[in-house]
Amino acid sequence: MNLEEVSNLYTSQQTTKKLSAREYKDKYVNIDVTMKACKECPIYSQNWSCPEFNFNPLKIWEEYDNIELIFTKINFTQEAINTKYNMEEMGNIIENTLFLERNRLIPQLEEKEILLNGRYLSAGSCTYCKKCARIDNKPCKYPNKCRNSIESIGGLVSDTIEGEFNETLKWIDVEKGQLPENLSLLMAILY
Repeated sequence: MNLEEVSNLYTSQQTTKKLSAREYKDKYVNIDVTMKACKECPIYSQNWSCPEFNFNPLKIWEEYDNIELIFTKINFTQEAINTKYNMEEMGNIIENTLFLERNRLIPQLEEKEILLNGRYLSAGSCTYCKKCARIDNKPCKYPNKCRNSIESIGGLVSDTIEGEFNETLKWIDVEKGQLPENLSLLMAILY
């Protein structure tokens, strides 16, 4: 499946919402829950954007007054939902939907970060390098590009999506090779 074929499988819609950083932290940050999940990830402590950190991630929430949440809903066509995909096709679809939409948003967030003297929060781990320098116990090659995800610093993405956007996080059924009706992407900028 090429990019053009995948692009015909979905449409995306974006919604933003602003909250105070304190309100967000009080409602949606639980470092114990997210660290438990992070520890189960195969790249735990192998990417500079991911835990385990040499700083307290909760302090980040205190450095800013506001947060703008950027929610992208990736809506699959009925044909895509009804099709069974093999693992390679599913990987291609994820790469050319979730990651493509994330990567399209990053330049806009980088600009906003400068404009607002803020800090953007990505989705997933940093992917600027094919192999993160952290694996070899070396410093980050692009510290000005590497950003944490909301989850990595304690944000509960599923709760945020439900509470602020009235949506439910849906998952790909890998065993059956089926896509859900939509996938969700949550990024943000603290400022």
